[in-house]
Amino acid sequence: MDLFNSVVFVWSILSCLHVCVEGCVEKADIVFLIDASGSVRPANFKKELEFASEMVGNLTIGSDYVHIGVVTFDSQAYMRLKIGQYNETATIQDAILKIPYTSRGTSTDVALQFVLTKVFVPQAGDRPNAKDVLVVLTDGVSIHPANTAKQAYFFKEKHIQVISVGIGGNTNKDELTDMASVPEYVFNVQDFSKLATLQATIKALACNTDAITTPSLQWMIGY
Repeated sequence: MDLFNSVVFVWSILSCLHVCVEGCVEKADIVFLIDASGSVRPANFKKELEFASEMVGNLTIGSDYVHIGVVTFDSQAYMRLKIGQYNETATIQDAILKIPYTSRGTSTDVALQFVLTKVFVPQAGDRPNAKDVLVVLTDGVSIHPANTAKQAYFFKEKHIQVISVGIGGNTNKDELTDMASVPEYVFNVQDFSKLATLQATIKALACNTDAITTPSLQWMIGY
């Protein structure tokens, strides 16, 4: 790591300590977009749900802080929790862990369009004065990569922060990068059991007003 990135690394640690330890200190609507396609399998889908549930447990849920939404997808998208549908941490966690596995194709483009038009909207609980964050979990490549990239562009137009997480060796980094707000919001883990290693990093990015957009955070998790 060169001198510049070393300095940025130290700065990033110091600037996000308060959110890493205490939870979100700002108003944020955080939506999890979770892959439920056939390649995931039931046991791994459960690990995705556990990751989301554990992350919720480390956030400050409340009317002036974080609201949570959850969408799953295979060849279509499914609204599982509207943004702010529940305001108690334990209730949200319980609802997430009860989400059913579906198992079909990987239409990430359809899922992104659904989130943009049906989830991050006032009718579904999206707050105009809250930061919008989407955390995408996927283990594969979209059936329609070009359309996935097109849909992802609309999130950038609307200034919705997108963090994309690839799981396993069948993901496509270019597609993950297309989805993410910036390349530094792209992460990959070897398998579903390693999702927990991303908890603090993704929480810091989702919660921090001055979201970190340097390579240092990827270096922190050994990307």
